[in-house]
Amino acid sequence: MSVLLRYFTRWKLQVNIHKTEAIFFTRRHPVPPAPLYFQHTVIPWNPQVRYLGLLLDPKLLFTRHLTSITYKATGIFLQLFPLLARDSTLSIPNKITLYKLFIRSVLTYAAPVWTNTSSSNYRHLQILQSKCLCVIWQLPQAHPHPTSSYHLKHRTYQRLHLSFDR
Repeated sequence: MSVLLRYFTRWKLQVNIHKTEAIFFTRRHPVPPAPLYFQHTVIPWNPQVRYLGLLLDPKLLFTRHLTSITYKATGIFLQLFPLLARDSTLSIPNKITLYKLFIRSVLTYAAPVWTNTSSSNYRHLQILQSKCLCVIWQLPQAHPHPTSSYHLKHRTYQRLHLSFDR
């Protein structure tokens, strides 16, 4: 910590200690680390940290992050529902544009970071995408959700995120 303090004073940077958090990344069961002190203030250890809108957990599984953005995208979908619903006067290309601008942009934020997540996390994203597309295309609720993106010529999130790696 003394090296950081020298670096910050050399470059005249100030650290807001009240906003500073520490997290310990490990695949194992974490052992409680010793308290960190910076400028005579204790920096708390937290089980999850939000950095640039991305929830980081100790095992970097991103499950909590994907759960939170799924809830956020569902809320946006419910707000846009009058525009996307069956009785809306918007054309289907305009509805797709609304979906891409407001819902998919929330779901794919920081996607290159969490592309290595589990397939069950991708499945939650895929279910939400299928629900949105079924509403947009006015498909019946009994329509099979896993194949709706295939029939509607939309990429699944796994294929979409593979394009980020290139």
